[in-house]
Amino acid sequence: MTIDPCIPTDSEELPLLDALRGLAMLQQEFLRLALFVASEGLATFEGEKLRCTLADGQRRTSTFLAMAAGQSLETLLRMAKLRGIPVRDAYPVARSAIESFVNASYLLAESDDVAARAIRYIDFASWRHQNRKFGSGEFSIEVRSDPNPSATLALEYPEFSGKGKGSWTSLDVPSRIRRVGELAGHRAGSRLLAAYGLVYSLSSEIIHGSPFGASYFYSAHQKGERTTEAFLAATARHLEEIFIGVLHAGCGYLAAFFEQQGMQEPLKAEEKIFTRLLELSTKPSSAFPPVPMQAAANGKDHGNDA
Repeated sequence: MTIDPCIPTDSEELPLLDALRGLAMLQQEFLRLALFVASEGLATFEGEKLRCTLADGQRRTSTFLAMAAGQSLETLLRMAKLRGIPVRDAYPVARSAIESFVNASYLLAESDDVAARAIRYIDFASWRHQNRKFGSGEFSIEVRSDPNPSATLALEYPEFSGKGKGSWTSLDVPSRIRRVGELAGHRAGSRLLAAYGLVYSLSSEIIHGSPFGASYFYSAHQKGERTTEAFLAATARHLEEIFIGVLHAGCGYLAAFFEQQGMQEPLKAEEKIFTRLLELSTKPSSAFPPVPMQAAANGKDHGNDA
């Protein structure tokens, strides 16, 4: 398998969002390379033979999550043409992509014991989903398929029994990123941390429907203008920020995958992608032509009434 690592030099002639979309499509080719090596076996890139050396549990869990992250990025590529209110729904997709890349990187970098717990968690979480109680006070519902869930938990899933033990990992997202940096290199850790800082907290506010999340989406990037045109242009800025964050996460995963297994030629290509990402994301907006405001069918139908 061969992939051209060349980064186009005329991207500054494109609107920033289009340049980021092009870079994301190139990054996806390297994600496909990583997934091919992990799932199918030997490949060759720039004369270097690539073979996955991850333990089976690490390989299975990390590949599964990286594939899911890549699919979310494909969805974002389709959403890049949207303008207006529908852009709000890009945030949860971006959050899923970023956290999936973080978890995939963490699982390939950590020990196979950590991956084994993650695999066990799949069965446990499936059982728990059918044996749970939710709600508050009189507004509570209990779902049960097991006649004795306490006994089953103790006998079948003892490692998930007890306070703070009911998840596949006890580490929060920043701690997982720290472990990636410690185990797979600062390059991977720093890229994932940047993605976390760019999108994670904002996406939480928007996903959970907080007042700030709604206010941020409807008012950010408008520079005091309260017109439909200003709002549509602002939603393009949202998409630019989302792509910058998700591209950082994808670079973090690729850096972890290639660095952890000593794959030097793909690692050099990832560095070129990241260098171009930094160049695009740090240029002033005046360096790019404006983003076309013709939107998908549901774009101009929505104004800035909210």
